[in-house]
Amino acid sequence: MEASMTDQGYAGAGPQAPVSLPEIRMAYRGEGGDLFFIVLKNVFLTLITLGIYSAWGKTARRAYMWKQVDIGGERLEYTGTGKELFFGYLKVALGYLVLFGIPAVVTKIAKPVGTVLQVLGFLGLMIILPYAVYWSRRYLLSRTRWRGIRFGLAGDAGQFAKLWIGNWFLTIITLGIYGPVFANKIYGAIINNTRYGDASFSYDGRDGDAFKIGIKGFLLSVVTLGIYSFWYRAEMQRFRLSHIRFDRAVGTIDITGGLIFKLTMVNLLLNGLTLGLAFPWTATYTLKTVLERVRFLGAIDFARVGQRAVVGDAAGDGLAGALGVELGL
Repeated sequence: MEASMTDQGYAGAGPQAPVSLPEIRMAYRGEGGDLFFIVLKNVFLTLITLGIYSAWGKTARRAYMWKQVDIGGERLEYTGTGKELFFGYLKVALGYLVLFGIPAVVTKIAKPVGTVLQVLGFLGLMIILPYAVYWSRRYLLSRTRWRGIRFGLAGDAGQFAKLWIGNWFLTIITLGIYGPVFANKIYGAIINNTRYGDASFSYDGRDGDAFKIGIKGFLLSVVTLGIYSFWYRAEMQRFRLSHIRFDRAVGTIDITGGLIFKLTMVNLLLNGLTLGLAFPWTATYTLKTVLERVRFLGAIDFARVGQRAVVGDAAGDGLAGALGVELGL
């Protein structure tokens, strides 16, 4: 963090010494027991309030988990509120009523008209889906701070939706072959629009490289009856992180297929045997294991990063949750 660049490399490195890049390490400091009591409280209060408390429960869980994420010795902070999330849920419920409730009533009166309205509602939902992804990410980032500076998501949701729909269509007509390129373009669009204050992240992973990894992963997964899929996921994660840049630093993750296989089995077995009660511990174990392998290598001048106004509507988060397309942080 404190090393400085010279014409010969980083200051302090001798002529024959290997260059040691400054780095920012990540870690998760939470405990499964603490998360368990938060989840238990959320479930109880959600039940006795007939679901109303769910917005506050989700906010409490996020606030705890964000605070446990350690980046270079500083913790993340979640500033969202249950109230804004609750009103976001109400907006989503109203949208669902328009898209599906009204057509259902019309169907009982005039079935052909109602059926057409239901089909149109479903198509509308497919069009809204990429907006939900983008709006949800924008809300989460706008409510996340590190060292007092907020994250944010710039760009236009409409442009993102056009990118999503066009590449989704190509994936459909190519029977999934175009899928790795589709995923890479979407990932790149999200990262390239991500901001920390007034500083930008960037992603330079090439579609062709992602395509090669995807095709190899698909073929070997078929041959190995799915076993290679864990190694495919690891390679894709390493590829993506290695192409994320911030200032002069680049991301890296030390993860293998064997580790992802282990984490998957631990989660499946423990959550299955305990009917989900082990989730707080398995989630904590997974986060600790993965985040300690993530680093950013290279110089970052945080003194030059300034605050920037950000926006984010909780309705986007609620919509993404309802559609099952939350990206998470």
